[in-house]
Amino acid sequence: MKVLLVLLIVMLAVAAVSVAVRFFWTNNECRFDRKSVRLEVINGCGLPRVGRAVADELLNRGYNVYSVGNCIEHYARTRVVDLRDPKGSHAGKIARSLAVRKRWWRIPLRGWLMPDTAVALDSLRFLEARLVVGDDFPRYFAGAVPLH
Repeated sequence: MKVLLVLLIVMLAVAAVSVAVRFFWTNNECRFDRKSVRLEVINGCGLPRVGRAVADELLNRGYNVYSVGNCIEHYARTRVVDLRDPKGSHAGKIARSLAVRKRWWRIPLRGWLMPDTAVALDSLRFLEARLVVGDDFPRYFAGAVPLH
């Protein structure tokens, strides 16, 4: 009888934790018009064709991707660079929309991982932002598979 009572209490505790996780943790979905920001993708991770694969995934997600290129420098972390706004609002919106939940193995944890943001004003470009793909691109673009 005591074993059944302990089992029932454990099951209720697990159910309560599950409900709390689903309803009380905030959702980080950044709601903005993805078509309103013109974007270029630069491959900075050194692997061939990753920039094109990331650009294709961004297009599937509804972003306006205008160009894809390669970077001479190597980047360990993915970065969003704002080319128009000195406050970096475009880069911040894009970084928040690309954020993924922190995980320990497959268990979601509290908190979000986002790409770095930077500002590099360039009034000669018609683009608002540049996404520099770093070594950590599978974290943000799990579906990006570079075709060789």
